[in-house]
Amino acid sequence: MITRFMAENFRSIDNKIELSFEADTGIKDRGNEGVSLIGGKRVLNAAAFFGANSSGKSNVFNAVDMMRLMVVYSVKLNDNERLPYDPYLLSDRESSPTRFEMEFLDGTDKYRYGFSYTAQRIEEEWLEAKRPRRSPKMLLQRQQDVIHCDEDNYKDGNIVKNSGVTLNKNRLFLSLAAQVGGEVSKRVIEWFRTSVNVISGLRDSDVSMYTKEAIHTNSPIKDDILRFIRSMDVGFGEVTTKQEEVDERTLPKGLPADLVAAIKEHPIITAYARHTKYNANGQAVGTVDFDIEEQESDGTKKLFNLAGPIIDTLKNGKVLFIDELDSQMHPLLSQKIVELFNDSSTNRYGAQLMFTTHDTNMLTSKLLRRDQVMFVEKKADKHATNVRRMMSITMRNGTKPRTDSNYEKNYLSGKYGAVPDIRWVLKGFEDNSKIKGSDE
Repeated sequence: MITRFMAENFRSIDNKIELSFEADTGIKDRGNEGVSLIGGKRVLNAAAFFGANSSGKSNVFNAVDMMRLMVVYSVKLNDNERLPYDPYLLSDRESSPTRFEMEFLDGTDKYRYGFSYTAQRIEEEWLEAKRPRRSPKMLLQRQQDVIHCDEDNYKDGNIVKNSGVTLNKNRLFLSLAAQVGGEVSKRVIEWFRTSVNVISGLRDSDVSMYTKEAIHTNSPIKDDILRFIRSMDVGFGEVTTKQEEVDERTLPKGLPADLVAAIKEHPIITAYARHTKYNANGQAVGTVDFDIEEQESDGTKKLFNLAGPIIDTLKNGKVLFIDELDSQMHPLLSQKIVELFNDSSTNRYGAQLMFTTHDTNMLTSKLLRRDQVMFVEKKADKHATNVRRMMSITMRNGTKPRTDSNYEKNYLSGKYGAVPDIRWVLKGFEDNSKIKGSDE
C-alpha cells in the first residue's frame, strides 16, 4: 500500500506536492470503512481527485507512472542515454532536477525511496527502511557519484562494490544493486513492477489485453472477472475468446527481435460477449456472440477492459491509479467500483484505488470519507499544479468541511476551490452581444 507520494518539477508541477494516503486520525467518517490496518498504520483504500480541466490531475498520476517506469526500466539504459526529463517550464528554474519519492508498505515493512534527476544524470537517490518494532534505517544515500550504504542493514552495497560493475551516471543505484543480486533492491523494484499500475480511463483499450488473456488462459481471477461484468448489468455475463495463431513467416521483415518475441508471447485475442437470442414471444431460443471491440458500446468496452486490472488489484492487494474513471460510464457504475475498494468484504488484502473524476455525484459522505477527497488546482500566480486534501481546507467562515455537509453543493459553489472560473467567459459573451446590438 502507498502511504505517501511526493513529486517536484514535473510537467505542470513546480514546487513540491505531497499526497498522503494515511487515514486522518482526527475524524471518524464511516468508521473503519475505506481503511485498511497494515503494519500498524490506517491506510486509505481509495482516493478521489477532483479539479477543473487543465488543473494537472493527469500530471499527478503521470508523475507516479514516470517514477515507476524509471525504477523498472533503469536496468535497460545505455551509458549517456538521455533520461525522461520533463520539467515545469513556466519558471526560471526549469533546469532544476525533477524529484520523486514514494513511501509504501510491503507486508509489514515500510520503505521510503526517492531520487532526483536531470536529462543527463541521477543527482540524488535515497532508500530508508522501517521494520516492525525497529527504528527507521537509512540504507542508501547518494549525491551524484558519492554513495553511502548502511553496511549492517543493506548488504546490497557491498555486493555492488565486490561485483566490480561501474554505476553509470544515468542509472539508479537500486537498479544496479538488484542486477548483481542485492535482495533488498530486488524487493523494492519488484514492488514497483508488480504492485503499482497507472492506466487511463480514456485510453482503456491499452489494458484490454490483460482482461482478454486472463479469460483466455483460465487464470485464477477469470471467474471473478466474469462475476464483476455480470454485476455491472451490461447485458451479458459469459465471454468467449479466440486467439490468432502467429506465423513468424507472415510478419514484416526486419522487425526487431524483441518485438517479434512480444508478438509471439502476446498474440491477438478477440473477446466475444455471449447474448441471449429471443423469439417474438420473448422466449430464449439461443445465443449469439458479439465481438466486444466491434459491436459493444464504448461504456461496455471500458468496463470489460478495466475488469481485469480491477479484479487483479483487489485480489492481490495492489495499487491502481485510473485517470478519468467516470468517462463513458454511468455514475452508479463508477460508484460501485469505488465501493468494491472501500468495502472490507470485497477488499480483503489492502488494495487501493486512486482515481480522477469530474463526477460530482461521488462527492458524498455516503461514498467517500473526507480524507479520501483531494482537490487539484492551478495556483493563480504561476499556473502550477497544487493538491489539497478536503480536510486541509478552511472555508471563508473559518470552519472545516463537516461530515454532514453537502460536499457536492459546496464544491460546485466554489467553497473548496478547484473549479473552473468561467465568469470571464460569460462576461465576454455579454460584451460581444452589446457590441453587436450597437452596430445594428
